[in-house]
Amino acid sequence: MDESLEKRVRSLLERQDESAANRAAIDILKALLLLYGSAWESDLKDMLAMIWGARQLSLEEMGELQAAMSDAEKVLQEMGLIKIEERYRGDLSRSEATLEKLYTTDHLLLLMKVLGGDKELDRIRFQLQG
Repeated sequence: MDESLEKRVRSLLERQDESAANRAAIDILKALLLLYGSAWESDLKDMLAMIWGARQLSLEEMGELQAAMSDAEKVLQEMGLIKIEERYRGDLSRSEATLEKLYTTDHLLLLMKVLGGDKELDRIRFQLQG
């Protein structure tokens, strides 16, 4: 595992309250961890809504984080933590595939290590299990 990458993730965790982009970046990593390392944009947004709902954020706070998503994506891509690419996704409700962003990380084990003890993630996992 790349120790410098781990240090950068931990640094981002420490700075998450400094800006909405940092907070959104951490939330993207949490969502990808819950989704086992890859997610279509629509699935990622659903998971982010669940995370934000579990945190009981106001609509204004959710809007602020949503507005910071592109900056957060850029930060995570520059760190080498995630890849985002446009791909066609099959949709059974339509006659053709739709173009959508696919978010992936090759660092799932690192995310498990760094975010493994997060109580918020534990609550969300419990909710997902029903």
